[in-house]
Amino acid sequence: MARQRDTIAGKLRLVLDAPDANVTPLRGGADPRLVSLVRLLARQAARDFVNAEVEAARRRDLQD
Repeated sequence: MARQRDTIAGKLRLVLDAPDANVTPLRGGADPRLVSLVRLLARQAARDFVNAEVEAARRRDLQD
């Protein structure tokens, strides 16, 4: 059975700055292992978010 993660979905603030002139792009694309890791983490974060929303909706329904 999967372990429940205690995460809370909150507000997210995104700040965009101009790119740093000293940063050079990677040649040949990103490391496939890194891409796989990011995808795995994104899927887990999405699952956690949906589970938190479902639980919040369930609690709201029980309060009504």
